[in-house]
Amino acid sequence: MENKKKIAIIGAGPGGLAAGMLLSQLGYQVNIYEKNDRIGGRTALHKMGKYSFDVGPSALTMTHVLTSLFMDCNRNILDYVALLPINPIHTLYFKDITFPLYSDYSATKTVIKTYFPGEEDGFDRFMKENTKKMLYISPLNQFNYSSLFDFFRPTTIRALPSLSLGRSLMDDLARYFNSKYLRIAFSLQMRYLGMSPWDIPAAYSIIPFSEYYFGTFHPIGGQNKIVEAMQQVVMENKGKFYFNSEVTSFETNGNEITGAMLASGQSIKADYYFTNLDFMYSLTNKTTVKEKEKEYSASAFMLYLGLKTVLPFSHQSIIFPDNYREFANNTIHKKNLSKDLAIHITNPSATDNTMAPINHSSIRIMVSVPNNTSNIDWKEQTPDFRQLILDTVKERLEVPDLENYIEEEYIITPTDWEEKYHVKYGAIFGLQHLWNQQGFLHPTKKAPKFKNLFVIGAGAMASSSLPFIIENAQIATRKFLQKEKKSK
Repeated sequence: MENKKKIAIIGAGPGGLAAGMLLSQLGYQVNIYEKNDRIGGRTALHKMGKYSFDVGPSALTMTHVLTSLFMDCNRNILDYVALLPINPIHTLYFKDITFPLYSDYSATKTVIKTYFPGEEDGFDRFMKENTKKMLYISPLNQFNYSSLFDFFRPTTIRALPSLSLGRSLMDDLARYFNSKYLRIAFSLQMRYLGMSPWDIPAAYSIIPFSEYYFGTFHPIGGQNKIVEAMQQVVMENKGKFYFNSEVTSFETNGNEITGAMLASGQSIKADYYFTNLDFMYSLTNKTTVKEKEKEYSASAFMLYLGLKTVLPFSHQSIIFPDNYREFANNTIHKKNLSKDLAIHITNPSATDNTMAPINHSSIRIMVSVPNNTSNIDWKEQTPDFRQLILDTVKERLEVPDLENYIEEEYIITPTDWEEKYHVKYGAIFGLQHLWNQQGFLHPTKKAPKFKNLFVIGAGAMASSSLPFIIENAQIATRKFLQKEKKSK
């Protein structure tokens, strides 16, 4: 039986789409409002001529979370998206050594044994101990942690030893690997969180672990195909999308939202509102959150290149500077641009021949840079910084004629992330994932409470990767259903 209650979802990023899938499947009237002319947010498709690019995420792991979302909607994800394994997961380029790492356990162990003899036992221990850590920590994602009480649940107490409190990820990795190269190899995933592996809590070792345990995948056509599939399910369930519809403010009455104002001046009326906006960006001065006192993640300088050649690189290549810690410190703490860069290159044409024409490549280059609290003038810095990136790639990957092949080019700077994508300070990974900014200390728990508002998406919790965004949408939906049940 169809439930006639209206739900307005603000933002058609993965969080909004996941909530839209679940709620429309339950028969609610779901309307999704998106300020852009397309879905996806930072998971959108960017096309330049005959080349296709993923704006944001470059790989998918923990695919079981996506599978379960579609199962909750009586769908099979494989009817919508074709997933290809990425192997090797990365090829790592240090100044004096280059090696690949695979999602296949035995293949990675063989690489470690070949390049770092004696370290393979540490890899075995890392995988074994993190399997246990994953079992204890994963259930914690199901809690709201809106109060201190949640920290005293039996599930939380059981997980405490696995949280490795007081240790950074790099401290933790030193227990498994003597080689500095392996410690960096098993912490480079922290670029997905915009943090330094010397700062982030040791509990986050489950992120590199998940790549090797669950595998890493690329949907044919790009990561954007996932959000397209999510949109399709919402539409099959009679949900509606409104594009070029930016929500600029809420109308409130006490602790209830009575409407959402669009930039056009139109007021949207609904029974419940789910906001997928970057939470820190959408806060106004009316809130009690002291946003400037928060610690924000790094930003990213992105270069998208359509090349009229095929490059002999794996799906993901990472170039490391001589001193990775100094690069991380400059980026996160000193807020300075480095001369010696860490560069992440995604070459989906190595896995998928639909992203560019035959004998061509769609290349995405990402460099972590300071967020906009640095006051860097990107209009002034962009030409020189772009050239530094290209010169580094040409030298380190031995492609001296790279620039001769560029047919299409597009750049996104931290200023663009803030102004075009409405990401606070251009910090694309949100707040830093520190203990004092998580759980009941997260700003979403401190902001004014409205009984018919639910916060979803990357800004609502302590991770910005797709599986965690989906899990958060599932948690928000369960909270909503509990509230609905009580009101009946």
